[in-house]
Amino acid sequence: MKINKLIPIVIVIISFFLLGCVNPQVGTPTPTATPTATVQPTVFPTISPTPTLTATPTPSLEPVMYRVWVDSDYGFFMVRAIRGNSSYDLPADFNKLNFTIRVGDSVRWINDDGYDFPLTIISNEGLWTGRTGLMRYQTETFTYTFNKAGTYTFSIEEWPILGNQTITVIP
Repeated sequence: MKINKLIPIVIVIISFFLLGCVNPQVGTPTPTATPTATVQPTVFPTISPTPTLTATPTPSLEPVMYRVWVDSDYGFFMVRAIRGNSSYDLPADFNKLNFTIRVGDSVRWINDDGYDFPLTIISNEGLWTGRTGLMRYQTETFTYTFNKAGTYTFSIEEWPILGNQTITVIP
């Protein structure tokens, strides 16, 4: 029984040794001809006047939605920028309390308070009045689209000690 198992193994080992054995080439190899270089005349391009370029309008960028997370411990504590369906990274030195956006961009404040306190975003310049900026429960949002250039400051009515957020809107 053991011999029956050894026979295939011995055959495989012998075949590996014989795999590389081939007959040597008979005869002399034929040399390949090397092509001779032919002289090509140098062609000089003709100079033609360049056409005048017309300015093509640059496509306007899609407005950006800035999401600002707000809570009663840290105030305005995180910002994420989203254009279309994808978010993009803000610079490492991005200041979440003082940043610049363009006319047509929007800011969405999100109540992310772990204690479920209501938070009201107040516009110190009167962009909205009353309880318009109220976010009563956690995950509620308030969105504002900036249509005029200027510098605007915002605070949290219930927690004024947490500091203001300043947003500069440029054309």
